[in-house]
Amino acid sequence: MTETILDEEQKKQVVNLLRKGMSSKEISKILGFPMRSIGSIKAHLTMGTYDENEDEVIEEITTAHETSLSIERDLQTFLCNDLEQIEQGLKLFQNGKEFNTDVGRIDILAIDKKDDLLVIELKAGKAKDGALGQLLGYMGFISNNIAKGKRVRGYIIANDFEDRLKYAIKGLTNVELKAYKVNFSFEDVD
Repeated sequence: MTETILDEEQKKQVVNLLRKGMSSKEISKILGFPMRSIGSIKAHLTMGTYDENEDEVIEEITTAHETSLSIERDLQTFLCNDLEQIEQGLKLFQNGKEFNTDVGRIDILAIDKKDDLLVIELKAGKAKDGALGQLLGYMGFISNNIAKGKRVRGYIIANDFEDRLKYAIKGLTNVELKAYKVNFSFEDVD
């Protein structure tokens, strides 16, 4: 038995005819689509689970995700060009931008003025408590493989932080949260 999958335009045709009160049998006869496909759409309409804007919603989610990644990448570039904005004396570790490890890619790996290592995890929007686990994993890897007895600290830099994350770092002396703020200025153009 072959399954016929209707494209978006065909689905819209079926939905319009169903909303006009036509039966599945009539629609099948007029459009030549299988009753099974029409019945499926009709069932979703009846249950209220048919989403005509599903593609638009997916596109919005994809765009938001891409924007978030772009903001994080721009923040990373901005900070790598002037790490002293975060902390005086901070320098980029060799290949410290997107530093690859066995446990993932560190956004920024830096060296402080005491020659200790600083792992920086960037989040474009509001950081969740999972960011702490990610950061601690990176810090553990750096401690075991690169630090050679040096102290390893960590920063999570985000626009905002979930309360749960704020509480989670309370007992940690080597992890800090830093909030970034974006300021726009505007000029008249002649």
